[in-house]
Amino acid sequence: MTANSSSSYEAQASVKDRLRPYVWTLRNGLRTIRFLFGRFPRECSVCGYKGRFFAYGNPLSLGINIDSLCPRCLSHERHRLLALFDKERDLFSGRSILHFAPEKGLANYVRSKKPSRYVTCEYGGRDADLDINIENIKLNDGEFDMIVCCHILEHVDDSLAIPELYRILRKGGQLIAMTPVIEGWQDTFEDRSKQRTTEDRILYFNQHDHLRFFGSDLRERLRQANFEVEEYTAVEPEVSKYGLIRGEKVFLCRKP
Repeated sequence: MTANSSSSYEAQASVKDRLRPYVWTLRNGLRTIRFLFGRFPRECSVCGYKGRFFAYGNPLSLGINIDSLCPRCLSHERHRLLALFDKERDLFSGRSILHFAPEKGLANYVRSKKPSRYVTCEYGGRDADLDINIENIKLNDGEFDMIVCCHILEHVDDSLAIPELYRILRKGGQLIAMTPVIEGWQDTFEDRSKQRTTEDRILYFNQHDHLRFFGSDLRERLRQANFEVEEYTAVEPEVSKYGLIRGEKVFLCRKP
């Protein structure tokens, strides 16, 4: 091989190398489009629907989940996991329940279990019974048997919110806490300097209004408020059957 032919070969190889990530990205993008309306048959533990789930992702976050959204009740993975836990433990029947920022499908599911009292709340009061700031709850001590708090703690100051949740539970009452957790991290990541702009919060915490990514120390944060912590984990065969996130957890926190 001459010097000129060698140089030409290297130039062609260099062009191919530079184009390769674009080709791979385009290929993966086309695969994603192909499965936006479901890839595998699933089952919804919230409403009983059987069929294909739709893809879902917050437009401001990074990434999209295939087979995530139930087209009938609009449940997500976390809602179906919680419904499965309820089918094992009968969490809601006959209980006095406060539900933070309830999505419609899960709210309907909880109501169907005939709690003795069911109160919804939202900061700002939109489409909810009460307007509540979870960091400073204007309710009496020991008012509820159960609190449902799904994907809220990553949005607020949990050092203020968790003790408030403990306070308004009756003795023996339970908090259902769900939140994204990075189990490989011993410590929660919540650098305040990375919370200042929308772009920073998307980059570091995966969503425009997230303030942290919890590590495995979430359990200790809950125990510091005197909760006794139990866990329910998404495992197979339920993961594939119900379209769950592998390893996602429900933290059931009891006030002794």
